[in-house]
Amino acid sequence: MNDVYTLDVLVRGFPGTTRTHGGLGWCSVSVLRDGTRTVVVDAGPPAYQEMVLRELEQRGISTSDVTDVLTTHLHWDHIGNFTMFPNAIFTVGRVELEWSAQQPPETPLVADLHVRRLLELGDRVRTVDDGGEVVPGITAIAVPGHTPGHMCFRATVAGGDVLFAGDSVKNRYELATGDVHSSLDFEASRASVERLRALMEQDPSIVMVPGHDVPLAWVNGEVTATEPLNAELSVYLDTHDDPDSQTFM
Repeated sequence: MNDVYTLDVLVRGFPGTTRTHGGLGWCSVSVLRDGTRTVVVDAGPPAYQEMVLRELEQRGISTSDVTDVLTTHLHWDHIGNFTMFPNAIFTVGRVELEWSAQQPPETPLVADLHVRRLLELGDRVRTVDDGGEVVPGITAIAVPGHTPGHMCFRATVAGGDVLFAGDSVKNRYELATGDVHSSLDFEASRASVERLRALMEQDPSIVMVPGHDVPLAWVNGEVTATEPLNAELSVYLDTHDDPDSQTFM
């Protein structure tokens, strides 16, 4: 068995929010393969379903091929599509699952129905603590703050390890400054950012897949995006003169 994975980022996260409609929920979704396992890291929001299916199909992967789904935390935009994978084992932080299961349905961002469904899966759910091995070649790093049981997953990938930070580090600004947006414990969040940044400083070959940005590297004391950040929005406006008008952004 080969415990070195190949990485495909299926959907690249985007660091966007709005003043009127809250977070866009455009999170990163990735897949790791080692010849034995096919591991999805964060399943994305429901609106991603068609896109995730297409990206998997282009790589010759069916939803039934996925052996594991790793969930950094149980907010709606990171767990929304976990039911797409009928044969997968689902891994989540032990503290995160216990905390989420105790929250009332009106708790902001917690996907109550998805958490309830997760709790019904019995032995298909694996919980993990800080430093725990998820599967060979992938370990868990506790990075609380955004949520109490948030996990980062560190995977051994050819060319250098990858940190799947989820929303412990949502974007390049948070990695560079430690100044986080949206956290239940800002002091813990800052400590978590520092912990992951220190790992990248110690090993410059490490790449981070943040929750809501393109993959990032730490080069000479600065954050560097490994690829351009792109997004396109179509806005449909009824102008009466041209009811099919679109504005692309």
